[in-house]
Amino acid sequence: MIKQYLILFIFFLFISGCAQKISTVDYIYPDWKTRLDQQTQWQVQGKMAFISTKQRQSANLNWQHDERNSDMVLTSFIGTRILSLQQNPQGAVLEYDGDTYTDQNASRLLYRLTGFSIPLDNAAKWLKGTAQNEQASFDEQGRLKTLLWQAENGQQWHITYANYRKQDGYWLPEKLTLKNQHIRIKIQLNDWQLH
Repeated sequence: MIKQYLILFIFFLFISGCAQKISTVDYIYPDWKTRLDQQTQWQVQGKMAFISTKQRQSANLNWQHDERNSDMVLTSFIGTRILSLQQNPQGAVLEYDGDTYTDQNASRLLYRLTGFSIPLDNAAKWLKGTAQNEQASFDEQGRLKTLLWQAENGQQWHITYANYRKQDGYWLPEKLTLKNQHIRIKIQLNDWQLH
C-alpha cells in the first residue's frame, strides 16, 4: 500500500514539474529587446557557412561573450578545431593551423589568415538581433527582419533574420544571413545560454 502511494506521489511530482516547465516557455518580456541588449554574458552554439564565388566552407560554431572578452571557436563536423578567435580590449588572438597570431582588429586578423570576412566589431548587437539604425526593418513583434550594418573597416553588410525562437522571455535569432559584395555567411544558432 505504501509502495502504491509512493509511486503516485512520484508520478504527481513529475507531472507538476513538467507543467511548470511548459508554462514558462511561452512568455515574452514586454521590454525583451532592451533586456536582451543589456545581456552581456551569453554563449551560443550552432553552425556557420561561408559562401563565396571561389569557395564554400562550413563549421560548427561555439561563441562565448562577456563584458570584456569574446571567444569564438569553429570546429569541423567531426569535432576537430579549425580555429579559435579570442578578442578583448587589448586586441585579438587567433589560433589557426597550429600557430598563434595577433592583431588589434579581430575581423582583419580573421580575413588575413583565412580569407573569410565577418563583422566582429559590436557583433553581439547584430547576433542577438538588438541592433538598430535607419536602415533596419522589423516585424509585427518588433523583431529585426533586415539590417544594413556598417563595420568599423567601412564594409557594409546586409543582414537578414529568417527565424526566431522564444526562450527565457526573449526572442532569440535562430537563422540569419550576412551578405556583402564578396561573401555570404549563413548562421544557424541552435542553443542559446544567457547568464
